[in-house]
Amino acid sequence: MSLVELEKPLKTSAAGQYLGFSLQQLRACFHLFSAADGDSVSLEGLDDVAVHRADGSLLLEQDKSTLTGNPAADKAVDLWKTFANWATLCTDKMIDPAKTDFRLFITPAKTGALVAEMSAATTAAACATVLAKIGKLIDPKKPDVGCGPQIRRFLEARPDVCSAIITRFSLVSEADALEGVRQFVRAGLPQAAVDDMTAAAIGIARDRLDRLLRDGGSKTLEAVIFRRQFQAFSRKSNLAGYLISKGPVPADELVAMVVSTSPTFVRQLQAIEASSELLTTAVSDYLRTTSDKVEWAAEGLVVAESFDELDGQLVRQHTLVRDEVEDVDSSLSEPERGRRVYRRCSAVELPLDGQTLPSHFIAGAFNDLANGLKLGWHPAYASLFKGDAK
Repeated sequence: MSLVELEKPLKTSAAGQYLGFSLQQLRACFHLFSAADGDSVSLEGLDDVAVHRADGSLLLEQDKSTLTGNPAADKAVDLWKTFANWATLCTDKMIDPAKTDFRLFITPAKTGALVAEMSAATTAAACATVLAKIGKLIDPKKPDVGCGPQIRRFLEARPDVCSAIITRFSLVSEADALEGVRQFVRAGLPQAAVDDMTAAAIGIARDRLDRLLRDGGSKTLEAVIFRRQFQAFSRKSNLAGYLISKGPVPADELVAMVVSTSPTFVRQLQAIEASSELLTTAVSDYLRTTSDKVEWAAEGLVVAESFDELDGQLVRQHTLVRDEVEDVDSSLSEPERGRRVYRRCSAVELPLDGQTLPSHFIAGAFNDLANGLKLGWHPAYASLFKGDAK
């Protein structure tokens, strides 16, 4: 599998593909937009998505996307697995059912007779009726077949727990899951820019939540902080002239794998004694830039020839920077001069087809050129890596 394939954005099996994001990431973004000030959101923690409210209450949401079948059908195994998991969280005292709302989100739109009745049940009498119907779904002759084990696991919780879950349960089913996020970004935008900004919003939410998990600190993102970050991005981005990166920030494991395989651009950086931080940042920039090139070309945002034109400009910039460093900083060691050339080249700002590029792209493009030995950092890179020339 190529690095491009490894770094292409996650695709879901649902129709529309959610602009390259998972349904859970999309719903996390929706809740970050819609939650009240003081609330925060977590992804794949207590549930697919959870809203942690300022008053101590919770919203747990299980997200289902399907093109075939019906996860809301009366005997759907996934439906009862969801309820059984909620019951386990309650009995294990990880959540308080009296302070938790339970939601099943399904797209495309699906429903079922019993799940609709549960969603509407708000009284003790209605819950008792529903619980009786749930028990009858278990086949007494084959209790361990189909949904039977999951229903039993749900019903094994205390009756008050089961009743609380049903009372506070709601079904939300939408034909177009993206519309929930679009409604927050649509105002003031030309229609052609709405999906790009929607993708940017989901990407910001995903990246911030992923970073929190990697850093090992809080696993929740405050809605207010997310909205401020998105507003700042919106102000900065003139969507008619800003190319939005759609590739995810590479996982540490992927970056380490690339370093271990020692492609030419990595060895070029090692030749100038680049720090581990500079090296990992360079690999991340390279992977994201490679992914962006594939995505932008596939979507028709940039024509392939424009990448060649940009590469020509970068080679020229590299020549100018390298000549100046050799003239002005000749007293420095060769690795020091190489690091100076790399840093100055990485700071270059150039547009692509008149559009502003994300901050990682130029550095990533330089590393792509270094990988093909179109340029290099060490003063003697051409001789050091002549065996890599194609």
